[in-house]
Amino acid sequence: MPIYVYACQVCATRAEVFVRRMAADAPASCAHCGSTEMRRIVSLFAMKRDLAGELANLDPKYRKRIDDAMANTPEADPMRLLSKLTPFSAADEPGDSVRF
Repeated sequence: MPIYVYACQVCATRAEVFVRRMAADAPASCAHCGSTEMRRIVSLFAMKRDLAGELANLDPKYRKRIDDAMANTPEADPMRLLSKLTPFSAADEPGDSVRF
């Protein structure tokens, strides 16, 4: 159900009209001046983009700057956790097995 915008040709007042069918007729008269010379005009609309759409439209230079900044952080090194692991040869006995 569209909302059409009409403009009065006499006083340039705009009116939004909610219609229940696509082939809507113009309103009978202008609410401001009473003129019957109403014409449907192109109205503005808005689109909501999701995060994936916004990320897809990022400037490639911006992407490179983000990648360069991330590369200089400690979290970017996948091998950083290996030094914290205990080798199997140094591990304690695992104990009894677990039955599910």
